[in-house]
This record gives sequence, C-alpha cells and structure tokens, in this order.
Amino acid sequence: MPVELAETLGKSNTAIGRIYNTVYQRCRENRQLIIDKFPRLNRFLTGYDLRHVFNDEMTEFDLTRVLTGSEGTLAFITEARLDITPLPKVRRLVNVKYDSFDSALRNAPFMVEARALSVETVDSKVLNLAREDIVWHSVSELITDVPDKEMLGLNIVEFAGDDEAAIDAQVSALCQRLDELIARQEAGVIGWQLCAELAGVERIYAMRKKAVGLLGNAKGAAKPIPFAEDTCVPPEHLADYIAEFRALLDGHGLSYGMFGHVDAGVLHVRPALDMCDPQQEILMKSLSDDVVALTAKYGGLLWGEHGKGFRAEYSPAFFWRAALWRTTQSEGGVRPAKPPEPRKNLSAGRH
Repeated sequence: MPVELAETLGKSNTAIGRIYNTVYQRCRENRQLIIDKFPRLNRFLTGYDLRHVFNDEMTEFDLTRVLTGSEGTLAFITEARLDITPLPKVRRLVNVKYDSFDSALRNAPFMVEARALSVETVDSKVLNLAREDIVWHSVSELITDVPDKEMLGLNIVEFAGDDEAAIDAQVSALCQRLDELIARQEAGVIGWQLCAELAGVERIYAMRKKAVGLLGNAKGAAKPIPFAEDTCVPPEHLADYIAEFRALLDGHGLSYGMFGHVDAGVLHVRPALDMCDPQQEILMKSLSDDVVALTAKYGGLLWGEHGKGFRAEYSPAFFWRAALWRTTQSEGGVRPAKPPEPRKNLSAGRH
C-alpha cells in the first residue's frame, strides 16, 4: 500500500493502528541498519522480512512481509486472499549434463542469463540412486549417457510462457550457446537434451522430486537428517559455498546427496547420521554451528525455504540481534519485548 495510507492507518487509536504505527516507525528509523545487516536474497526467509517492508523507493509499505511465514510468533492468520498465476501454455526443459557437480553449479548463472524460468540441479549421488530405481525407466531416454563421458551433474533448465515461438527462440539460443561450450570443452558441459513434450517434462520433475525418498532408502543405521537442508546464499556465491560445505561434510566422512534450486541459491542436503548414537547427535549440533558460520560468511540464510523451528536460535547470526529487536519490540503490538536469547542446546532430546 502507499506509505500515505500506512501513515493514516497508524494514526488510528486501535490495536491495528498501533501495530501499523509501530512497524512503520521502527522499520523507517532503522532502515539503514536493516539494509546493512539482512541477507540479500532473491527469495526470502520465514517471516520478519524487514528489508522488504518498504520498497527501494520508500513509497510502498507492506505489513505482510513481516507476518508471512513468522510461524505464529507475531499473529495468527485466519483468512488470506491469494493471487493465482495461470499455468503457462508452453513448457520446455533443457537437461544439461556436466562432468562434475561443481561445473553444474558454476554454470547456473549462464542459464539464468538465458532468461530461464527455473534451474534445478542434481548431483551424482542422486543421479546414481535414480538409476537404480524404477523411476529411471521413465526418464532414461530423456537423460541419456554421453559416449566416453561420465555425467556427474545435471541442470534441469525450464522455459515457460504462453508464446510458443518466443519460448522456442529462447531454447534455441541457449542450446546454440551450449553447443559452443561443448565444442570448446568449456564450463564442464558434456551434453544436453531437449524435452518439449509436457509428459516428458512431468516425468523429469517426478524423478527430481523423488530425490528425498531415494536418499532416505539408504541401507544402514545412518539416515538423512534435515537439520541444514535448505540453506540459501546469493546465487553468484553458491558454487564456492557448496565447495566449502562439501569439504566440511567430507571431513567427517558423511554420506549425502545434493539437489535444489540453483537459480535461487537454495541447495537441499541431508547428511546421513545415526541419531541413536549420542556422538552423532553431538555431531549434528557441531555441524549446525559450522554451517551457520559458513552460510553467514556467504551472505546467506540457514532456512531459505522451510520453517525455522528449533533453528530459530541461530537468528541473531544472520539478522544481528539488535537490528531484529529494535524493529520488532513495541509498546502494545509486536513481539519480542526484549532481545531474544539463543537457546543453549539444539539437542533432539529423548522423551
């Protein structure tokens, strides 16, 4: 809404008026602090999105940016009006094959520049598990092996819209550039395949969505644990971030697979741990601390897609405690009333 309307609502001597006034004034007074401290991401967190309460021009005010995804800590939403986007009439997938997962990550910005709608990525661990599953029969013709090459990474690049000619032109331009990279043996690209039929597009995504289940089917006591599974960093830093993330996990000899939305800088990973082993439980907390430090180093966020839950104890590491407190404390509307104290332990506990 226009800031003038927000100011008018804030003058009302009602509970709603006090909330509008508090959020408006706090976010305006601390605007520079928020800009300096909050992660710069193209998709945001679970609630308390103080950076986008105002637009860049400071002409629009949006209270829902604070509430949406705040997990009941600020308000209970009983009714909402949603905007619905019509499904596109035309969809195309370009399945791009790489000689390494790192190459797939580093080539993702190239896909975004081609005006792709989305770029999903899958590592060799997930690909190999898919090959052993019945799901591979439905996609094997859409992701064929490259002669004399080993496919260790895959980017699933989607183009979509209502103008078929325009979409096909975008796809053609990308494929031509990919052929040039292959000819020059650059960027780790070893091949690509176009999927132009809707049924094929849906089968590829079904394989991708089955990734969590495939990883969870691993034999043994250690199972994939979702304690740092949706970290998010600016896409331009993703490859370097993941390289350090993998080194961290490899240093502990852990098994894991990675997949996610590289256009948004979100990678899903669930390291396999035996939570019946007390030492593995301690390791989970230690790894959480390390991943928090690593994610903050690259200007990212620990919970880029899912809820915070127990992970909320790490909020000060990303938002700077005083910035969050100053902008959310109030006399009668918005909590918390004092700086939040981090929880002392992230233990899963036994009850």
